[in-house]
Amino acid sequence: MQNSDQSMWYQCYRQILAIVNDLGSLKGFLPLLFLVHLIIGAIIPPLVTSDFERNLFYGQAFWKYGFTVYDLTPLDIDSSYDIVDPLSGILSYSNTTYDYPTIQLLFWACLAPLPLSPIVIKWVLSSVDIINFFFIYFLIWNRETKEKDYTRLRKAFAFSYLFFSIPFSAIEGQATSISIFFLLLPLILHNRYKPWSYLSIGLGFHWKYISVLILPYLLVQDRGIVKQAVLDFLTVVISIILLSFPLLFSSFILRYLCSFGNLGTYSGQLPSNPLFLFYPSLSSLLSSVVLILALLYWIGLIPKEQPLRINLDGVVKRAYWLPLILLLSFLKIYATAFPWYWMWMYPCLTILPHKDLRLFTTLLVCTFALGILDFIQMTIGLSTFIGWFF
Repeated sequence: MQNSDQSMWYQCYRQILAIVNDLGSLKGFLPLLFLVHLIIGAIIPPLVTSDFERNLFYGQAFWKYGFTVYDLTPLDIDSSYDIVDPLSGILSYSNTTYDYPTIQLLFWACLAPLPLSPIVIKWVLSSVDIINFFFIYFLIWNRETKEKDYTRLRKAFAFSYLFFSIPFSAIEGQATSISIFFLLLPLILHNRYKPWSYLSIGLGFHWKYISVLILPYLLVQDRGIVKQAVLDFLTVVISIILLSFPLLFSSFILRYLCSFGNLGTYSGQLPSNPLFLFYPSLSSLLSSVVLILALLYWIGLIPKEQPLRINLDGVVKRAYWLPLILLLSFLKIYATAFPWYWMWMYPCLTILPHKDLRLFTTLLVCTFALGILDFIQMTIGLSTFIGWFF
């Protein structure tokens, strides 16, 4: 992105071509992984959650009930509601109303009426994964480093995203890819299109609330221009208020705050909280270590070139730790933390210095793997899972 007079779309096109060329012999894996996404998305139904079917259900119900779906349980909408949790076999979220923000509801409402909508929506989610791949690659690409293995690291890091997203986008139909998109977009836009960067946070808030975790980092980056930082913050606030307008006619916001966002508590579904603060599991223990280590790196208590001491000015300069710390802290106290939430770590990792990126990627991959095992053990049990294959 060199010529400021070029259109944003043309610059994006040029950047995509540059990234593809940088992939070298690995460029063939990109369409291959995308093809795997599409094939799996067309033939394998969700295996462990009913979120996908429930979102489709509410997307179709929107055309009859509008935003009042926020005050209606599935049985209020259709007395013959029969979507069950694949793991427990009981009706899924039958006693809770819809609990995702307005933009997400409109997304499902627009796509649910389409022919073959379950397949089409999965393909849309996988297509967003491709966009996220280029965002991730771009964010960790233009860094000055003399380490030869960093080229391999950034390629492996970006491709791992496409690989790990297969079970969540292509199989479960989780909208994780779009949540990650709204975490990456502000980071991509910030250097050249600051107002749009902050507006994208407001939009992302109405997809899933975690997009605001990027806000403190961006505000610290813009701390030198106080007036601009205030205006940018107001952009986020105003966009959030305006897009919340439909919710103000329901009791959704009050219920959401009272239950700390965990409206699924009364769903009857099997819980899964491998990241919970005091849950006795290896993934919980390791994720706690990662959180503590990130805090130590942020405040400068990890000795590198400088003596071991806290440098307040350095704390501000190392604000790139904030998204990761905030997200880990959120998952530590959130009552239901599923394995696909770990995909949210990718945007947080992309802004870390390359040396720290390598270390924390390794730690979080280990935690993710253990979290998957904990999730299986807490739901269907490892013996049952292994029995699927033997």
